[in-house]
Order: sequence, then C-alpha cells, then structure tokens
Amino acid sequence: MTLNKHYLLQHFSTFMITVFFVNAIIAQQKNLPLNYNLTQQLERNNLENKDSNSIFHSSVRPAIECFTRPTTYNPIYNDSGKYYYTFTQKLYKENLLSIEEKDLKLVADPLFNIAYGKTTTNDTLLKLSNNVRGVRVAGDITHKFSFETRVYEAQYFYPIYLDSVADSKNVAIGFGRSKLFKDRGHDVAMSMGYFSYTPTKLLNIQFGQGKHFIGNGYRSLFLSDNASPAPYLKITTQLFKNRILYQNINSWMQTLTRLPATHSAEALFKRKGSSFRYVSFAVNKNLQLGLFEGVIYKNYVDSIGKVPLAPSFYIPIIGVTTAIDGLKGSNNSLLGLNINYNIKKHFNVYGQFVFDDSKKKGFQIGGKWFDIGGIKKSWLQLEYNNVAAFTYSTSSNNIIQNYVHSNQEIAHPLGANFSELIVLAHAEYERWLATGKMMFYTKKSKNNLGLASNPLLADNLIAIDNQYSSTVSFSGLEISYLFNRKTNMQLFGSYYYRNEIIKDQFLGTSLFKFESFWQIGFRTNLTNFYRDI
Repeated sequence: MTLNKHYLLQHFSTFMITVFFVNAIIAQQKNLPLNYNLTQQLERNNLENKDSNSIFHSSVRPAIECFTRPTTYNPIYNDSGKYYYTFTQKLYKENLLSIEEKDLKLVADPLFNIAYGKTTTNDTLLKLSNNVRGVRVAGDITHKFSFETRVYEAQYFYPIYLDSVADSKNVAIGFGRSKLFKDRGHDVAMSMGYFSYTPTKLLNIQFGQGKHFIGNGYRSLFLSDNASPAPYLKITTQLFKNRILYQNINSWMQTLTRLPATHSAEALFKRKGSSFRYVSFAVNKNLQLGLFEGVIYKNYVDSIGKVPLAPSFYIPIIGVTTAIDGLKGSNNSLLGLNINYNIKKHFNVYGQFVFDDSKKKGFQIGGKWFDIGGIKKSWLQLEYNNVAAFTYSTSSNNIIQNYVHSNQEIAHPLGANFSELIVLAHAEYERWLATGKMMFYTKKSKNNLGLASNPLLADNLIAIDNQYSSTVSFSGLEISYLFNRKTNMQLFGSYYYRNEIIKDQFLGTSLFKFESFWQIGFRTNLTNFYRDI
C-alpha cells in the first residue's frame, strides 16, 4: 500500500507520544477489548457476582478496568494453567513482550488475522482472504496512567455482497478509506490508541483514537463500533456508590469528501465535530436505565468553509444541545433510552428506543440466556431491531451532519428503514469455542441508491415511496480453538450463507441472490468487524 506523508506522520506521532509518556514517568486504567464474545463473558461474570454493592454498567463499552471488578475480567484475560516450556508459556499464557518495574508495566504483542477461503455466488467462485498484520503496545504507568496503541496494515478480499458495499463507500468495512488491491481487493491501514488517566477512583479521562459502543445488544441504535476509529476525548465518572455512570465523548469525525482547495498532494477531508453523552442509572443491582444524546455538529459550510463548532459542543451536559437547537436545527441531534434488566442469575432482557424526530425513530428489544442448561460459558440471544425511514439522515442543507463517519454508519450498520431479527448462540468446551448466527432482515428504499435507508442521502429528496425492498437471511457457524487469552489468539474456521431477494415494486420485478463462503485462519480477535449485513 502506498502511504502519503500525512498518514505516516499521523501514525508516527501516535507512537512517539506513547514512547514519550513511557519515558516521562500501577493501578490499571486500560479499556477492555470490544470483541463481542468477550463483552458477553464480562456480562455473564457480573451476573455471577454475589456482591450486592458491586455495580457494573454493562451498556458502556469498552469497559474500563478501573470501573470493573478484577474478579469480573481477570478470568477472561488471564490463564491460570501451568505450562512447562518457554514456548508454551508464550503461546498459551503470556504476552510476547512483558516488562514490569516499580512504576511501569509494559506489554507488546503482534496482531494478525491471516485467513483463506472461497465464496460461491449464483454463477461465480472467487477467493476470500484476510491479510492483517499489526502490533499492540500497552502499559500502566504509576497508579494513575495507562495507555494502549495499535497499528494495522491489511488487505482484504471480501465476499461479493460485502465487496459491493465496500466499493460503493470506498472503504474497508470497519477500517476506513481503502485503495484497490490487485483485481478486487481492498488495501487499508488503521491505527487506534489512547492515554487513560484516573486522578480519583470516581473519574477517568481518555484522549485517543478508537471506537465505542453504547447498549446491551449485538447492535446499537445509539453508537456502535461499526465505523472506522475516530479521534476522541472521553470523560467517564461514577457517582453515588457507582449507581450513576456518566460518560461524555467529544469526537472529531470526517466525511470522505475533500476540501476544494489545497497545497498538498491530497486535500484534507471535510470534518465534523460530534458529541455522545450517556448517563446510566443503576436503580438496583438488576435494573439499569440509560439516557443518550448524540449530536453531529456543523463544522463546515460549502460557501464559507470551516465554521466554529457550537458552544454546546464544549458543555459536557446531556441534553443541552438539543434544548438549545432542537432536533431539526443546524446540528443533528438524536435522543435515546436504554433499558437493561437481569432476571435472576442467568437471564437478561434489554431494549433501546431512539428518537430523531416525530417520524424518525427506532427501537430494539432482546434477551439473553447465560449458562444454558448448566453449560458454563454458553449463551443464547434473541434480538429484534426496527428503525424508521430517514432516521440518522439530514436535509441537503446540512448533509455533512448525517450520522456517519468516513462513509460508515455509526449506529446500526444497516442504516435505516429496516426490521431485523437476530439469533446468536455460543458455547465453549475447554479451549474450543463455537458461535452460531441466524439473521433475517427486510430493508426498504425509495430508489436504487438507497434513499430512506442510506443516511448518506438527504431526507428531503423526492422519490416514489418504497420502490425497492431487500429481504436477506444470513446464517452460519464458526468454530475456533483459543490459544492465548491476552490477545484472544485463535485458530478458526467458519461457514456462512446469505440469501437476498431484491424487489422493484415500481417495475414488478424480483432478483434472487445467493452466496455461501468459508474461511480458515489464525487471528488475534480483539475487535468486531460486521460482515453479517
């Protein structure tokens, strides 16, 4: 992949800042990985916790070590087994590099996802491959600072259905803007990292580049990790014996439309500020209620250029921007309610309601059953999502304020105007893991570009109602063998199939698409990349 000097400077700066802080200066303040199976283990372990005074706000991801009981996360990321050779110690139990001094703990690991497979469509057989290489460096400095940095370089050959989505957006899904690799591949790089500072046990401050997720489901209608990482400043605090958690995220997102004038080889992209404010109330040990406000701010006007962010961007109080500007003002505001209720020891129900305006809204309802029939580390999940037309979209006058980052949805990956049913099942035996998926959805649009479902398109364009509909079923199974818990290193194999029926209601025609694909590979599995759309 050819990298320009701006890209190299950005990633070199991230690394050098990390090195500076290590040399300048051991409670732990790091983020726990966002991988979905790992977050479910956190939730399950918390249900097992008998301490009535311990409260874990499971709707806020990634969880932060300082706000999570060590007994909840240590069994997930630390191996207590005995291994008698240096090689097996490194393979199964330890970080590749580990340095521990009085006021410094530093670890480093390679990151990778090397996989090969095949995809079969109605009339085509093509290869699939992941070629992801990277490195992760993390550490704790004294008892107040932690840090982590990751850098990835990747080439992907996607299934055909996903390749068409990536091509239309000019991105590698979950990574960001990509370039053509060979005949149809995607060449992309990505960096993530942060500094985490906890001045008191009630407050954590982070600055970095990364992803976030708010909710208890597989999907989030508020904020998800579907898009590529974005720079952010995050302040998290817990009050009243941890019964209230408040989180304010200010983020600097971008479009993939370049500025009109530049003196460099590649012009910068048009930027947009955003804020995501969430307060979680633990009514008791079993019931948690959350209020959400997401705002995409006007940061650029075509006729003027860059404009100052609204003052409310800098006020970390939920609801202020919406109260001042309303839901249909120059900034794009979104409000939401999250509910999570634990039923006894192994059952959990949850839901979300999102409100854009009187016609643009959506809801989620779901349930989980942990330790099915007494089988430890197993879970079954059922979830339903429904989002109305044009939710997350804006008018053509404020098109940059859509709920999108780098052409990727920052809430549900399907965008809007859909209904979706999800069934997930997971089981473990010793080091063997199996995860099954069944997903069904119907998405409608008002033209062949996805008007009403694609938040990149303005909500005031005129078209024939419900001209197109797409009905999809997606199912499959993944089996993996877990080597190292520190990086969730796995040998895996998967098989999925996808059916799609596209109807043009105006012409009265239908098109049937079928694709099945399998892969085998070796990976460190710390993040989510959503291919089940």
